[in-house]
Amino acid sequence: MTPAPLHRAEAARLAAVHDLRLLDTAAEARFDRLTELASMVLGTPIALITLVDQERQWFKSRVGLDSPQTPRDVAFCAHVVALDSDDAFVVEDATVDARFSDNPLVTGEPGIRFYAGQVIRHRDGMPVGTLCAIDRRPRVIDAEQRRALRHLAGLVEQELERRDDQQLTAALAASERTKSLILDTLGEGLLLVDRSGRVVEWNVAAERVLGVDAATISASAVLQQLWGPADQTGCDEGVDGTGRPDGRVTAHRRPDGSDVWIRINRQPIVDEDGNPDGALVALADVTAETESRRRAGELEEQLRDSEAAARVSLDSLEQGVIFADKDARIRRLNPAAERILGFTAEELSARWLRADWTIYDESGHVIPADRRPIHRAMSTGTVVTGAIVVWPGRNGGRIVLRMSCIPNVDGAGGLVIAFTDVTAERRAQRLLDATLDTAPVGLAILDNNGRIRRCNAVFAEQAGMREDELVGRDVVGLLHPDDRDEAELLADVLRSGATDRGGVEHRVLRPDGSEIWVSTHLAVLTDPDQPLAIAATFDITSQRKMILDLSRFDHLFRNASDIIIVAGADGQVQYASPSAGRLLGYAAGHRPAGGIFALVHPDDVARAEGLFRALRSGRPDPEPFLVRVRDGMGAWHHLECIAANLLDEPAVQGIVVTARDATERVELVEQLAHRAHHDALTDLPNRQLLHLAITDALRRNAAAGKSTAVCFIDLDGFKGVNDRLGHAVGDELLIAVAERLRRAIREGDTAARLGGDEFVVLLDGVTDRDQAKAVADRARDGINELRATFGVGSEFGASIGIAISNRADSPATLLARADSALYRAKSSHDSAIAFATPATG
Repeated sequence: MTPAPLHRAEAARLAAVHDLRLLDTAAEARFDRLTELASMVLGTPIALITLVDQERQWFKSRVGLDSPQTPRDVAFCAHVVALDSDDAFVVEDATVDARFSDNPLVTGEPGIRFYAGQVIRHRDGMPVGTLCAIDRRPRVIDAEQRRALRHLAGLVEQELERRDDQQLTAALAASERTKSLILDTLGEGLLLVDRSGRVVEWNVAAERVLGVDAATISASAVLQQLWGPADQTGCDEGVDGTGRPDGRVTAHRRPDGSDVWIRINRQPIVDEDGNPDGALVALADVTAETESRRRAGELEEQLRDSEAAARVSLDSLEQGVIFADKDARIRRLNPAAERILGFTAEELSARWLRADWTIYDESGHVIPADRRPIHRAMSTGTVVTGAIVVWPGRNGGRIVLRMSCIPNVDGAGGLVIAFTDVTAERRAQRLLDATLDTAPVGLAILDNNGRIRRCNAVFAEQAGMREDELVGRDVVGLLHPDDRDEAELLADVLRSGATDRGGVEHRVLRPDGSEIWVSTHLAVLTDPDQPLAIAATFDITSQRKMILDLSRFDHLFRNASDIIIVAGADGQVQYASPSAGRLLGYAAGHRPAGGIFALVHPDDVARAEGLFRALRSGRPDPEPFLVRVRDGMGAWHHLECIAANLLDEPAVQGIVVTARDATERVELVEQLAHRAHHDALTDLPNRQLLHLAITDALRRNAAAGKSTAVCFIDLDGFKGVNDRLGHAVGDELLIAVAERLRRAIREGDTAARLGGDEFVVLLDGVTDRDQAKAVADRARDGINELRATFGVGSEFGASIGIAISNRADSPATLLARADSALYRAKSSHDSAIAFATPATG
């Protein structure tokens, strides 16, 4: 299959890569030193100098990696070359970067997590590869490390240029050998000049060197261009070596306008007598050699500048760097090393030689000599990177360093030690760890895409997952699907970089299907090099339930029919529920001037005050009590109340009375009680109530020395009226009879209906027969008056039997005696009144 044609820019770039003539060449110390220095400066175990070919990236130099190349389609460096930017390309955590999270170099060996690459260019500006640093854990680098990476990439580019010069030098050497071969085979330009200065013979090489044809070379003008008219014969003093020396190089412009450098050698020719007879002139085109020497001079100057730049770069690093020989004598340390450690090179050398140096791990334990990074690097000959050690500083404090050691950098056992002061970083890390471990709320660290980089156990418990399961997940994706508005609000905060101070309340849907309510607060860090956010989540499930319950309670409370009143110890109303206004008709906030008892019925005040005093003294009555209360219109309501003493409760500080309107119930009970003791038609007391009234009257009157009289009344002719006029008229007549009896009796007396047309009048407290006779007469006369009203004849009337009590009477005997007297009265057939004598009773 024919490969697709390359884009013109890519074709030019690949031409630049191959022009370097470095692909698949052997390792070179000058490149390896720069790779190792990049590993030290950035503190990474892997560093590479790569060339990006058409199908692969090939490593000219590598530290910490065995493979010499990888396919281009998975290479991080291919992104750097394609981007073609002078800024460093940094991936802090490849597992959460959409471009690389599924890359086989991330998911498999070498397990790339951190990558920092700086483009390197051909002398014509084309990007040909990178200088890169790689770590197997997420990393963050600062601006100083980025600048150092750019400086080191510049040194790599200078070495690439020096590679071109070496090729030129090799070509020059080959040219010299070729020149010797040409001289041996007359390949050099040769001119044979006679005494007059005329070129009499020449070879083809001469034409090539001078750039002229045969006709032109025979003219003396050629020689004049080379060494002037006075010297054109080659037969003057200069021929024998006393004048202009042989082998001089002069510039020559060919007829076609090109300039060349020509080296001229002249050999005089003498005749047999020793007189000058001409000269043999050898011409060599040394343009390439001359340019090479000039270029070599420029390269030497550039090398001096490069070394000066390297010194400046080293001195400007924030990272400390120490160069030591195999005897632990410090040859040099940069200003950052002196600043971090607080010792000069001489002081450090003296302490090391005296073994006056102790280092610790982060827990404060002394690190044995054979486990110290410097000792391990020198004894094993391997690079040690990223070691964390604690060194004592000059002022007695301890400094936490991240250290890398590269042994045998000079081939003679020398050592480079690079370190960074991470004291503040490690303290901050420990503080962060402690905060995450001990915080009573959920905490999660998010990247700029809202993905979780780290979280604590509380956050994981809220999400219903393990901490490691949450790493890399989108925090917004944890929200309940129905909380779309809240999810969009959180996403907006992350995108805008604003800080949400109020918090967002939403639900978290757990994998098991359960859900909780949380309030999420986001703090977004605005560092452009590493945008991050911290999410704090508070479990508000119980608060939400409490608020819902309170809302429900408030709704029920405001719409409840029961009245709740809080009164102080003095009886003044402190609070009344809304239902008090609805039921009693008082305006909201009404406080009676006389306190709670100003509303109580006068007959109930004493009992209510007594209950109130008992509550204050700690003797509550658990039973409900009834009290009458006046409403805003002056009407009385029966309230059934329960009271509780909450004077000692700080939230209440009062006596709480809960009441409900029992007016209808009380009236119903009274109505039922009335019906139970009264005749349904006439509303007069019935036989049961009459019996109770007679019993009570007998007891009271006997104690007072008075008598009780009973008038037993039977209507005469009522059956005929009922049959003739109908039961409805009969009922109306009975009602009218009852009204006439009410008019006839005295205050305190009782008129009752026993049933049918029989009535009884109880006379309470009589002293003689006349009092009883007067009441009986009024009753009979009132009944007789109804004849005209109802249109009945004289046959309608009332017969009455009267019995006055003695000490031996009971209700039954008194009624029996009155009934006997009635029997005698009816026998006269004239609405008569008869008395039962005591003897018959």
